[in-house]
Amino acid sequence: MPSPTFTTTAVDERPQENALLTLEATVDHQWIDYNGHMTEWQYYKVLADAGENFLRAMGFTEDYRLKGFSFFSVEGHLRNLRECRTGTPLRVFTEMIGYDDVRLHIYQYVVDAAKDVVLATGEHLMLHVDTARRRAAPIDHYMRECLSRALERWKPHQAPKGLGAATRRVSA
Repeated sequence: MPSPTFTTTAVDERPQENALLTLEATVDHQWIDYNGHMTEWQYYKVLADAGENFLRAMGFTEDYRLKGFSFFSVEGHLRNLRECRTGTPLRVFTEMIGYDDVRLHIYQYVVDAAKDVVLATGEHLMLHVDTARRRAAPIDHYMRECLSRALERWKPHQAPKGLGAATRRVSA
């Protein structure tokens, strides 16, 4: 299964030209926290909604789900790069990093559409799951074909700058 390697890393934190636009929204005042900017839970919600749109774009359908298979998000990493305030028009772009027999790896950018600057990134790992057993299950032929086509279309040419970023530790 393709889990591509990259020979170069992007020098800036921007979606690459083949990234898929997966969500457009405007920051609602209810998304703002006591610090006056978009709250963390809403970043996760925006990224999750964009992730659902990505799954649909690559071929994950309601019929497939009704056959007893789905993708569960099992790991994620959010990086807040700039503040986001009420009224900001957002665009979320998704790139497919790779997949194997049971996993799908994506990278997302939350962009201020008016200023064309990246506000946040999200990196997510999903498991293909047999929903009756509630366990990881091998990806079937249909979904493997969908993943293969999606990787051809939406794999970035360079590794995203923040790919694999870890939370920095604070020493005691």
